Amino acid sequence: MNKKKMNQFRSQLESIRSELLGDVEKSKQHVKESEAGQMADISDHAASTYSRQLEGELGEQEWQKLKQVDMAIEKIAEGEYGVCAQCEAAIPEARLKVVPYTEFCTQCLSEMEKNPKAASINDQDPLEED
Repeated sequence: MNKKKMNQFRSQLESIRSELLGDVEKSKQHVKESEAGQMADISDHAASTYSRQLEGELGEQEWQKLKQVDMAIEKIAEGEYGVCAQCEAAIPEARLKVVPYTEFCTQCLSEMEKNPKAASINDQDPLEED
């Protein structure tokens, strides 16, 4: 992959990162505002609890995506961007255009979806390995 395309992917990843950080900040602010409000009755409390749980789950998804984006940016800096973490083959640019923070080629991802046990072994947090 040439330097120009790498820079385009870096820009796209940094844009996604900024957007995610903004969404996380908005989510935190919304939770604070929700907790500050008074509960009128038990049904309001139940609805509020459900909303906080949903926001927490979305927050976790955002956090995972942010980690993937950061890892992709790091791989660009190391010259390893666009290489499948499983088979070490080049990930097609068409896939990177759709999901620029992907770690796996479509073939490996498909295999992991067919065999969830193997996927869970490979899904270890790479930051914990140090």
